[in-house]
Parts: sequence; structure tokens; C-alpha cells
Amino acid sequence: MLEAERLISTGAGHGTVVVSAYQTAGRGRGEASVWDAEPGSSLLATVVLSPDGGAASGCAPVEPLLLPLITGLAIAEAVEAVIAARKDSQTEVQAGIKWPNDVFIEGRKVAGVLCRGRAGLVLAGFGVNCLQTSFPEALEESAASLLSAAAVPINPLELLPYVLRRLSAGLCEQAVPAKIEKRLLWRGQRIAIMSSSVPEGPRFNGTLLGLDSDGALLFLPTGLRDPMRMITGSITLLDGE
Repeated sequence: MLEAERLISTGAGHGTVVVSAYQTAGRGRGEASVWDAEPGSSLLATVVLSPDGGAASGCAPVEPLLLPLITGLAIAEAVEAVIAARKDSQTEVQAGIKWPNDVFIEGRKVAGVLCRGRAGLVLAGFGVNCLQTSFPEALEESAASLLSAAAVPINPLELLPYVLRRLSAGLCEQAVPAKIEKRLLWRGQRIAIMSSSVPEGPRFNGTLLGLDSDGALLFLPTGLRDPMRMITGSITLLDGE
């Protein structure tokens, strides 16, 4: 992502792609979130996007809140496609999207997205776990790789063109919010949502309803009649409620 920022400062624009073989200080949405990846184990990339990047093709500008979700959708579709294309694959996977920026398979995170604005552009950074066979103890129950989920080795660079093609299509597809919503994890279930900008900020419990057209989360807080919109935050599933 830092290299993408440097390239923007030298004139790079929409469609620029930067790929890394490994990372030692990858950032999540929270300031304390730091992600490492061993060389060759993950697809690690940043794509420079313009919210109106499809204008030349007659596409409408994209709502900024949708960009991480569109990137997540591209990853989900690409993962399913590349696994289905493998003759040695005996597993059909279904990838879901956890609002606002994660991709899950069978309840475990396989990919994350981080979008940041720079000079009127958006840096869409993403990491996809491909070849890991184990994870740190703190992540053993929550993380997975394509290898552990589908039992086939997927080279990170093999996955990249699938992601880029689907990302390009998603930026220009009117039905993309509906496609994201179909993959939205925990829709209709009880969740807790907390602000990501204020560590001790308010927590709301309620039912996840879906997405608004601009990518905001729609949920019905406990005890209220009218849905609320959330444009930033983190959600967790409320078990047993």
C-alpha cells in the first residue's frame, strides 16, 4: 500500500496494481491490527481505484462505502472460480462476505480488505490466505486458507487475475449491491455492532437486515421499530440469543 501511495505521487492512477510476496507489518482497520504473511503463502495486493473509474465505459460512479465490499465480492467470486477450475479439487466452496471487509469460508476468515483514500483515489488493499497449513494460536479457530478449506494448493499469483477481472466487472455492475447482500454473513441473525472509530464507543444489539444501496449496514436494534444505518464499525454474532 505504501508503494501504491508512492506511485500515485508520481502520476499512477486507476487500475494500478502492486503485489507483494510477503508482509511483516500489514495493517487492519484497527490501529492495533497487524498482519504477517510468510513468503509465497498469500495473495497480497493493492489496487488503485477511482470512484468514477468506470465513467469512460458509461458506468455510474461507485459509492465509497461499496468499494471494500465490491473488492470482497471479487475475492469471493474469484476463490470459488479458481477452485472449481482445478481438476484436483474435490470440494465446492461457498465464500461469504462479513460486513464491511472480510471474506469467510465455513465460518473462518480467508481474506481481508482495507481501503484508504489518497489524492481523490482509493487504495484497495487485500490479503488472501492461500497456502497456510497452520495459524498462530490466537487465530486457530477463526482463520483458514484456501488450502485448508478446499484441500488444493492455490498459487497466489494464479488467483490474482481472477480477482482483478471480477473487481473490474463489479465496479461497473448495477446489480452488485444485491450480489453482495446474497453473500452477506449473518443476515437475519442477531448481532452486536460496535464503533471502530471509538474503542469504548456504543454497542448496539439487534438483527442484521442487509445492506443499503450505498453499502451501509441495515439492522434493527433490540427494542426499536425502525432500522438503523451503520457506515463503520465491527460486528459479531450473538450466540444463543
